Amino acid sequence: MARDGSGCRMVPLAVNTPQRFYRGGERILRFRGLPTPPDFDGRRPEDWLGSTTRLFAEGGDGLTVLPGGTPLPEALRLDPEGWLGADHRDRHGEDPGLLVKLLDAAERLPVHTHPDRHFATRHLGCAHGKTEAWLVIEAEPGAMVWLGFRQDLSASRLAELVEEQGEGLLGALNGFPVARGDAVLVPAGQPHAIGAGIMVVELQEPTDFSVMLEHQRFGLDPAHAWLGLDRDLALSSVARDALDGDGLDALRTTWDRGAGASRALPVAADEFFTAEVLDAREGSVTLPARFSVLVVVGGEGSLTTSQDGRRIRAGDVFLTPFAAGPLTLGGQVTALRCSPSITGTPAPDTSPTHPVAEAP
Repeated sequence: MARDGSGCRMVPLAVNTPQRFYRGGERILRFRGLPTPPDFDGRRPEDWLGSTTRLFAEGGDGLTVLPGGTPLPEALRLDPEGWLGADHRDRHGEDPGLLVKLLDAAERLPVHTHPDRHFATRHLGCAHGKTEAWLVIEAEPGAMVWLGFRQDLSASRLAELVEEQGEGLLGALNGFPVARGDAVLVPAGQPHAIGAGIMVVELQEPTDFSVMLEHQRFGLDPAHAWLGLDRDLALSSVARDALDGDGLDALRTTWDRGAGASRALPVAADEFFTAEVLDAREGSVTLPARFSVLVVVGGEGSLTTSQDGRRIRAGDVFLTPFAAGPLTLGGQVTALRCSPSITGTPAPDTSPTHPVAEAP
């Protein structure tokens, strides 16, 4: 791993905030302990962490560049076993299968969905869809999110709501308030939106595929909204069945569970990614070696591996290679560790039946 300058050590990640179409980003800078620049444009709402993914549109930025100047995809190509571990390399090659973000919504995001793996493989030339999950780390009182339709929708009714571009889309969804400590799994295909005043650690499959059901008020070009596909084809990726109370409850849990190490997401997330809470306030916590993004979400303490050790505080973010060894957290500190799936099947490698859509 010396070829990329990281050795086997943890890599502190600099802020990586590509410009987006919606507002946000000041919470990210504050959380990271950074001042807001005088020329801040207010449209840097996502900090892409450990990213091998580029924006679908909006300029194509997003890749993580390591401190020595090597893009992360190149570092993984040079040493997939050191970064990802032999088991992951044998199953998935140099693809980590994960993108982690800090997301700060200064305004409500549009109602949108993401295609699943089958749709992405067939129509977008990509083995990954975009199942995602939200770990809420800040939320203003009463802040809301929306997930899944309250009632079954026919294809024609969905098309009508999309054509209207009004409040009907949001009104058709299940809405509920969230607070720090809440966790929500968002399966690919399910319509959703994040309300204003919320910051999350987001885990997702490593794509930027979004079907923007609500796009006019955000000034999005139709080619962007439909991923360069025919509108009706893009809408066929949307889950139109109602997400009832039991189904919704199965996608919600809490990550702030007290001392020790615990899982942070519902079991259904395991096919796609893993999130763990490390709370060392009542004693140090050790986890086995794993490629991961570690986000310190509270307090101060220490982070050590067999190769490295450092003081940490809330707002620090590290990329930890597998070769760094087991990770130990100590002190009055809490962190979230985000890792690739260790149970999911390898992503399909079948050739697409349609060419890859071009970003607008």
